[in-house]
Amino acid sequence: MLILPLPARPDWSRPPWATLSIMALCLAVFLIQGGDYQRAEEAWRFYQHAGIGKIEIPAYLADLERSGQTEKLAAVRRSVARGNGAAALRMMEADNSFIERLRHDRVITRAHPDYPGWRAKRSQYEELRERIVTEHYSLSSRDPRPVTLLTHMFLHDGIMHLAGNMAVLFVVGYTVEAALGPLGFLALYLLGGVGAAVPDVLMPADELQLSLGASGAVSAVMAAYLVLFGYRRITFFYWLGFVFGTVRWPALAILPLWLANELLQNFVFDPEGRVNYMAHFAGLTSGALLAGLYRWRRKGRSADIVHRQDDEQAVAALLAQAAGQVAEMKFGPAALTYRKLLAEHPGVDAQCAIEYRRIATLARQPELLADANHRLLLAAAQRGAAIPSALLGEIVLELPDALPKLAAAQWEGLLARLIDGGELDGAERLLLRLFPVRDLRQATLRQAGRLANSFIARGEDGRAAPILRLRSALAAQVAVR
Repeated sequence: MLILPLPARPDWSRPPWATLSIMALCLAVFLIQGGDYQRAEEAWRFYQHAGIGKIEIPAYLADLERSGQTEKLAAVRRSVARGNGAAALRMMEADNSFIERLRHDRVITRAHPDYPGWRAKRSQYEELRERIVTEHYSLSSRDPRPVTLLTHMFLHDGIMHLAGNMAVLFVVGYTVEAALGPLGFLALYLLGGVGAAVPDVLMPADELQLSLGASGAVSAVMAAYLVLFGYRRITFFYWLGFVFGTVRWPALAILPLWLANELLQNFVFDPEGRVNYMAHFAGLTSGALLAGLYRWRRKGRSADIVHRQDDEQAVAALLAQAAGQVAEMKFGPAALTYRKLLAEHPGVDAQCAIEYRRIATLARQPELLADANHRLLLAAAQRGAAIPSALLGEIVLELPDALPKLAAAQWEGLLARLIDGGELDGAERLLLRLFPVRDLRQATLRQAGRLANSFIARGEDGRAAPILRLRSALAAQVAVR
């Protein structure tokens, strides 16, 4: 089962530096790991030439025989009989209990005649093994050193392992980083990776088991993504066997599915596999808890980026719906879609309101046209939206008897835009509409002179004269008050 959120468009004006840095670090570490094969070969050659196995392998066989581990004893004997000393060594080193006793001189004791030479060679061999980056810095469930709790999440077992983790990290990483900030994202990644290691630390395997990879930390980022979006619907890609497609679900609804999938894979479908499903499970749990704490500290609110992405997706869907309706010449439904868009997302670009008016005009529905005019007027007055002066002039000429409720400064601003844009007919109509409103007389008085001068500049003195008389009368009323 594969369910992944479809990526939103990255905002490269604010690059996700923490996400990109983690990806670059993982790639650099992977290139360093590329020399591990040569390092392991060097350690094996030393082990052979130093003759360490001539002492350790017989001691291991005797230990297996004493402890009654017949199957493992037979496997090691077969490897030795075939001359496959490397396989016998790997089986021995996978036996944590034996290796721990061997290192503490409880297998080959100081009383052994070859102890001094063996101990020196064993120490040198272990130094060579420590140069193998993957083994030394992976998380061992039997020996979880503090440094490996961090380093294991930057190691990978192969190019496909690396590519898969980095692809998923980028899909969700830049959104989560935009929400939390670079430092918050880095803390989430590291704490999530440490949280993913908890099952390995609490439930160590009997045999040597190394855990490595960014999967646990990436799982934490994925869970944080879901918690940040909460119950908002986002688009997911799913792949179930031969069935695949997309679906819009509440983000949090996916988290139980992801958690259940990891448990089923670990205990039912792939219990003997090499994938550390419990690290994925613990990473998802850690990321969900950390993001939940983040939202709790923000009193239940998600980050602004989450709201913005949610709005962008909803706006895009409504615009696509309206475009389809226009293409089918369904102007009435298209106008209603635009009205819904502007009502639910008042901060959209003014171009949407302009398009709403155009479609409402084509639909020949006066109610929708009046609503579109009203919204455009409010956008121009309240947000200073870039609406052409000619269009504002048309809207003012079509104003209904009941004027929209705007502040005096906003009405004055509209008057000034009409005058500056040369839309004197609209400015004159609006001035005469505003004059009877007592609270707007100061604004009317300031713009009346500018309008009269504009008429005079165009040689329309006859239209300027009544405006000047109105201005004088208005000035007298204001002075008397």
